Amino acid sequence: MTHTVLFICKGNWFRSQMAAAIYNRLTNSDAAHSVGTYAGAPDEPEGQILADLFPTPHFFETMERRGMDVRANITRRLQPTMLGAYDLIVSMAEEPFVPAFLRDAGHVIWWEIENPKVVDAAVAEDVYGRLETLVRDLIARP
Repeated sequence: MTHTVLFICKGNWFRSQMAAAIYNRLTNSDAAHSVGTYAGAPDEPEGQILADLFPTPHFFETMERRGMDVRANITRRLQPTMLGAYDLIVSMAEEPFVPAFLRDAGHVIWWEIENPKVVDAAVAEDVYGRLETLVRDLIARP
């Protein structure tokens, strides 16, 4: 059974986007979505196109080599109502970018994937490998 999953990170421009794309590819579905806890802040507006956010192509190339195109994805902000709309909630957001409603939600799965300052080829590949393993484990859950 494919669960609906909401992947969360700080800005919704790298980790959560990557995790949702991996989940959707592995399950051959569109059951996963991604959001950010900080997307929508004055210095990180919501609705940005991913292709406009990266000064280098490494993130996109890592995904495209595996058949996933995320360049046109847009950033979205986490809303409290979203937590009840999915079977599984997975957060990679870190303090101080974790809102109280997310921190206090008892059903959140927390993954320790650091928010990189720069996404070069090595970082993109490393994060992809770690996320793919975690997503495969998530899919295998009953």
